[in-house]
Amino acid sequence: MRPLKILHTADWHLGLVSWKSHREIDRLEEQRECLEKLIRVARDERVDLVLHAGDLFHQYYHPPREAIQLAAEVIVELAEVAPFVWLIGNHDWYAVEALQRVFPKSITVIRDMEPRSFPELGVTIFPIPYLPLSRFLADHPGETVQAMVRDHLRRTMEKWKNSFNPRHFHILLGHLTVEELAFYAEANASREIFLKKADFPHGFSYGALGHLHGYTVLETPFPLCYPSSLVPENFKNPDQKGGFVLVELVFGERPRICPVFFESSALLSIDLERPLGVLEVRRLIEERLRNGRRNYVRLRIPGEILSPEWFTELRRLRGEHFEVVVVEAVWDEEDRQESDQASFDIAALPELFARFAEEEGLSEDVVRLFEVYYHRAFEEDQE
Repeated sequence: MRPLKILHTADWHLGLVSWKSHREIDRLEEQRECLEKLIRVARDERVDLVLHAGDLFHQYYHPPREAIQLAAEVIVELAEVAPFVWLIGNHDWYAVEALQRVFPKSITVIRDMEPRSFPELGVTIFPIPYLPLSRFLADHPGETVQAMVRDHLRRTMEKWKNSFNPRHFHILLGHLTVEELAFYAEANASREIFLKKADFPHGFSYGALGHLHGYTVLETPFPLCYPSSLVPENFKNPDQKGGFVLVELVFGERPRICPVFFESSALLSIDLERPLGVLEVRRLIEERLRNGRRNYVRLRIPGEILSPEWFTELRRLRGEHFEVVVVEAVWDEEDRQESDQASFDIAALPELFARFAEEEGLSEDVVRLFEVYYHRAFEEDQE
């Protein structure tokens, strides 16, 4: 069996607009630059297979036309290098079949759990697409659905293992959360399936995962890898870099995993402990720049010294290689709790949900359903 070289990528989130509630930044041009490098590496390394582990788009309902065009161009270009396999993630465009119809045969789009064999490469792919809990709640009580689905997936993977072709590499391709890494903010046990490391059986050659955005490798029971997102999305992990991984599989050996990181941008978080003039803040930022092209800056300031005028001045601050995208008031936990209790108005929930639904591309039917249940709960509470 000849060695197999894979380019494993995930979480491009094409169409992403960051920091909507502060200063909107369209990331498409930055994403395009990253993908140009990814294509160059795929060609230079002469990879045998390209795996995309989900969330190619950011908006599943109506991604921007420019994002769809970029996706199609890049996928077709990569497919000229090697077969391209795309597993559907939770953000991916619901009408992806429209792309599938125009793609060449070297592109495979997967949204089910049927194994795909590539005899010419000596590899079989075993897919686990994103599985929302809502898919199973109609048939199973909420408190048991996690355990039920996990047990089903364990039995499915054991069944797959029993069908392994001894002449093939066996790759698990999943858009999912490994429970040991569930500290990631978007991972939520109330809406998606978690799998533990112990749920994965031995025998797979490599686990190509997506959904969690930082580069991570879990070595047991076989290498499970998250390659990172295309660009760092927010300040939850300011040190995160976008990237992908090159993986070499050699029969009888552990996979060789080589991460490749982009330098398209950097996230810079600065704490200001006292009032400073705009020029002083600019100098402070320029002294700490981490990237020669794009630095997205978050300024964190104690709430008691952040005046509306200073807030407005800081939000406008930008330079040749940086842009302030977030100005955040920081409060002591006790002050925060008092502020939250004093300012939260339950009557505003329908409006807040409507705004959320608009940003997430949810239909008006979902908003109306929320309002029905909200008013019903409010009436019951009054009784």
